[in-house]
Amino acid sequence: IDTAMTAGLLSRFEKVLYFSVYIVYIVIGLYKIYVLRDRIVNSAQFQFAKGWSLLQRNNEVRLRDASNDELENFGDFIAIYWPFYLLHAFVSGVSAWRWPQLQRHGYIAVCSMALALKLHWTSQLMFAALLFSYFVTAQRRSKRLTWLLSAAWLGIINVAKNNQWWLQQVGYAEYAMLIVTLSWSVLRGCSYSLSKRKEDDIVDYLRYAMYFPCLTYGPFVSYERFKRTPPAPDQQWGHFLVALFRVLFWWLLMQCALHYFYIYYLARDVRVVAMLDSVFWQHAAGYFMGQFFFLYYVVTYGLGIAFAEHDGIAAPRRPRCIGRIHFYSDMWKYFDEGLYEFLFRHIYAELCGKDSSILAKFAATALTFSFVFIWHGCYTYVLIWSILNFLCLAAEKSFRTAISTPAYQRWTLQHFGVAGAQRLYALLATQLFIPAAFSNVYFIGGQEIGDVLMRGAYLSGLGNYVALCFCSYCFFQCSELLLTRTSKEKIKST
Repeated sequence: IDTAMTAGLLSRFEKVLYFSVYIVYIVIGLYKIYVLRDRIVNSAQFQFAKGWSLLQRNNEVRLRDASNDELENFGDFIAIYWPFYLLHAFVSGVSAWRWPQLQRHGYIAVCSMALALKLHWTSQLMFAALLFSYFVTAQRRSKRLTWLLSAAWLGIINVAKNNQWWLQQVGYAEYAMLIVTLSWSVLRGCSYSLSKRKEDDIVDYLRYAMYFPCLTYGPFVSYERFKRTPPAPDQQWGHFLVALFRVLFWWLLMQCALHYFYIYYLARDVRVVAMLDSVFWQHAAGYFMGQFFFLYYVVTYGLGIAFAEHDGIAAPRRPRCIGRIHFYSDMWKYFDEGLYEFLFRHIYAELCGKDSSILAKFAATALTFSFVFIWHGCYTYVLIWSILNFLCLAAEKSFRTAISTPAYQRWTLQHFGVAGAQRLYALLATQLFIPAAFSNVYFIGGQEIGDVLMRGAYLSGLGNYVALCFCSYCFFQCSELLLTRTSKEKIKST
């Protein structure tokens, strides 16, 4: 039986109940975080930024939560590099209109100008060395040499992160920008070297490796996708402007929300999370950390995707809302599609095939997450997150294997019927959903907040866990129902 499709057979009362619990929990949880704002300002040692003048009141100075370094770095990056986004759009439009054969040279020229004018010579040297090393390696068409070079560059990047002399030379904004750029460039260099065709020349490579809109803030676009770009793409300026306004809308909404909800600061100070009424409502803090994490990538990836689609590049899809993801494998597939494709194609699929043993698949998954850990920077919280990722995916694979057996399906249908079998499936899957959801908090907020929420979920008494299970069960069913609706719409459209 297709458990996703059978969710649609549940009674209307059940569906209303599930969505009502979901909405009520979110609304109350958000309100409880809102009323913490003044207590956070009074007790925090962090210096919050002054808010927008539009939101100020006569007798109150409204502050903005500026405690998320990644979001602040993105704002600084846009403030410095926005003219080059405009220049890229201009060069792309003119070349597509009159000189399509020069478009790839235009991409290289815009990126070269941006880096030459804005970066310190040491940063320019590192970036140029990375590009040159991957191009030379690609001529050998050797997978082993490509991965050895990637290991070397990941080591160099980790050394550069801790180099105080270089940090003092370039300043924190450029330091953060270049570390991120080099990390993405390692993946791009790998993708080119492992996918290069004989007819591809250095201009093809530099056009790909120096595509400015996706250079620093993504998303990752594989070389295979990039090569499918038509020579003279039909640029839809109306669609492009709508996509940019969509990005601007979400950025403004997130910035406005940070005047009222200090979500990012919750991840920095576990004392603030402890101020919430009970452990049960602390789970809401984890949920909204995930939602703001999602919004950040809707903005950063959305900007790169808008430009890429305008230029005719087969960009990955935008991140899927975490509220619609209830299996961890879907988090990897649909949240960061470009990174998932790279990991699956160049690591996992190289180590095992569809008919490989379950142990071989688990080993391939473990090695894939080992790379994820190293690529993200070898931090303790990333290690914990990577291990939990592996365990959650392994448990999910075992669960899916078990419920797909004819014996299990016959037994559940005989004893519970179709709708009852779907409820049992959701109840069991919820036990995978809970640790998978909390494992993300380690990556989003760090080890301390991850430990607090994980202990709160499993070591705060039976009553708390039953309440958590019930709410998570409702969340799971809502996601199943939305998936059912999406699947039916796809069937109708085909």
